[in-house]
Parts: sequence; structure tokens; C-alpha cells
Amino acid sequence: MMREAMQNSGLEVFAEVGLALFVAAFLMMLVRVTFMTRHEVEHIQNLPLDDGQKN
Repeated sequence: MMREAMQNSGLEVFAEVGLALFVAAFLMMLVRVTFMTRHEVEHIQNLPLDDGQKN
């Protein structure tokens, strides 16, 4: 009965929109990481050890 109520409520579009947003965000992150330069990777790699002072 609960399944029928949910199916007839017309809310499945929200699940589809949520899935589409998740896939779009994942693909954007994948593209961003793919095209990072070596300098950007080294900078991000050292962030946990950075104390905020510049030399």
C-alpha cells in the first residue's frame, strides 16, 4: 500500500533530478582533476603540512 501511494504521488522526478545533479557534479570534478597541472597537484598535496607562512 505504501509503495502504491509513493508511486502515484508523482515524486519520482525528484529522484531523477537528484541523480542527474550528482552525475553532473561527479563529471565536473573528474574533468577538473584530469586537467590539473603538476604545480596545482603539488600545491594541493602540501596543504596539510602548510602553516600559512610564505618564504
